[in-house]
Amino acid sequence: MPFSLYLHLPFCRRKCPYCDFYKKVPKSGERELFLKALLSEMDLAATKIQWLNGGAQTIYFGGGTPSLHPSEEIAQVLTRASELWGIANTAEITLEVNPGTVTLDCLRKFKSFGINRLSIGVQSFSQRKLGLLYRDHTVSDSLQCENDARSAGFENLSLDLIFGIPGESIAEWRNDLDSALKLDPEHISLYNLEFHDGTPYENWRKSGRLKPLEEDSEADMYLLAHDVLTAKGFEHYEVSNYSRPGFRAVHNSAYWQQKAYLGLGPSAHSFDGVNLRTENVADLTAYLSAVWVSNLPISTQTRNSEIEQQEEWVSLSLRLRDGIAYNNAILNIGAQKAQDLWRRAAALPEHLRTLTDSNFGLTPQGWFKENSVMLHLLEFVN
Repeated sequence: MPFSLYLHLPFCRRKCPYCDFYKKVPKSGERELFLKALLSEMDLAATKIQWLNGGAQTIYFGGGTPSLHPSEEIAQVLTRASELWGIANTAEITLEVNPGTVTLDCLRKFKSFGINRLSIGVQSFSQRKLGLLYRDHTVSDSLQCENDARSAGFENLSLDLIFGIPGESIAEWRNDLDSALKLDPEHISLYNLEFHDGTPYENWRKSGRLKPLEEDSEADMYLLAHDVLTAKGFEHYEVSNYSRPGFRAVHNSAYWQQKAYLGLGPSAHSFDGVNLRTENVADLTAYLSAVWVSNLPISTQTRNSEIEQQEEWVSLSLRLRDGIAYNNAILNIGAQKAQDLWRRAAALPEHLRTLTDSNFGLTPQGWFKENSVMLHLLEFVN
């Protein structure tokens, strides 16, 4: 079956204290060693994973900081993917880029090797916020990166921004939004800062060193972004994502639509498009050890039950502006459960949902309250 390909390149120049993705600062020679292992894992996957019998429809280099890798290394990965599975002519091929890690010449090479979309980790246009996030780039770096990307010929740029930083004001957040709009990107992803277990940020929160914003303030920022960006022609098509018409993130949409995707690299996840989910080991040493003896570096493998699949389908579908069509609900969860879902949807406060006989979706207010909304809705499955 056709699939999307995700490659986790875990290296960073430093570890951001809020991030809970698997990443590490590379020692001498580790990057080159990892690349050899990644190419070997690709070979193993092509041989051992039975559901990979179609071409790659999208490719996404995430991390970590993939732009720390020379363009020639990215090209090797793309060449191997093409040899093993083929890459669709219309494939969206995304590279995550951190400002300050690439030059104009480097970006031109990335584009010549097949990268056609960049996701730029701006995070903020406030130097104060960047400092609090311990980012190793400046506002000037972000502006230069965007300018160089356009000069290199990229016509599909996505900017990442974070809101809800301790001490952040609504005016500071509005400045981030206005600054992003001035760059005229095709796509913007907005993330509410979270305090994840095991991260320095969570430890600082517990100790009182950091004080999270009140939820009402975060909600105001989330809804302000919706109003500002949609007024400028962006489509708020998913909980955290906005795009110009025709520029939805195709790769990430595969996740929300429960399409098959193969994840390679330490900590990467895969899904066969039916019910099988796997997760790779989140440790470079263990990852290398497995691959060198021709084993897939999988740490966990689970098959969703029918109920789990139904819950997942509902929750992922409601992340999208398109919501759930009643006829699709009947096909995916059955007529009785579709009726139960509509009944529970009708019980939600009106400002949290849009509901007709044929479609059910969440409003931006409903998206912000997503966790509590889902707890209410998913009781019908059981």
